Amino acid sequence: MSELIKSRALVLQSIRWHETSKIVTLYTKELGLIKAIARGVYRKNSVLAGRLETLNLVQVVIAQKETRDLQIITSADLLDPFSELKADLKRLPYALAILEMIQKVLQAGQKDEIFFDFLEQMIRSVSLARQPLIVFWYFLLKFSSYLGFKPDFSACFFCHKKNFKQGAFFLLKKGGLVCMACADSSFQNLRLNENDISFLQRLQQYPYRRIHELTTDFGFSVDFTAMLLQYLNIHVGHRLKLESLNLIA
Repeated sequence: MSELIKSRALVLQSIRWHETSKIVTLYTKELGLIKAIARGVYRKNSVLAGRLETLNLVQVVIAQKETRDLQIITSADLLDPFSELKADLKRLPYALAILEMIQKVLQAGQKDEIFFDFLEQMIRSVSLARQPLIVFWYFLLKFSSYLGFKPDFSACFFCHKKNFKQGAFFLLKKGGLVCMACADSSFQNLRLNENDISFLQRLQQYPYRRIHELTTDFGFSVDFTAMLLQYLNIHVGHRLKLESLNLIA
């Protein structure tokens, strides 16, 4: 017998299925990551019409049965369609990339109400930020921490000194820095300068509800997007190619 569960949810993906229905991937506050079917959504006068589009924030009622992989959406109320975000092609790719990352990395049924609130805040922050790329970097850093491999930019991995005036190497496999005094010719990792390290330290410590306020002149020596995705790739164990980032002009 199915159990009816009401939950706040972000629509990660929405795909048409047959003539009148769609299959929806949701990240929900109560159930974590799930796939569900919305029957009759394309029928005339359907109460679900327009409510289960990608990036919508909704309140859904789900008929859950543990023995089936595809759950059933019985109702959905639209809480926030993020209309302005969807219309802004300078911001939209970062929001979609965050949703894509969740879908590719998290396991079905992995519930975490605090992380759901954080994820919702990240989407709102992308919508509000003057520099949405910073919010995306912040998400990648915090998502790494959530998965259990928080990078450490505070001190040298070997000598524990915190002086990086000469820069440092970032060890992708260990998630830490090696100062120039401890480094040798065998290090083939990313080299960061003092400005790079200082910004990453500040970014990592910034309050998540105010991350949309953080700005920078982007005068960095490395591509933080590529660096952080490479870091995630190594620790997640498979290649994470985010198609949404191809939308960036």
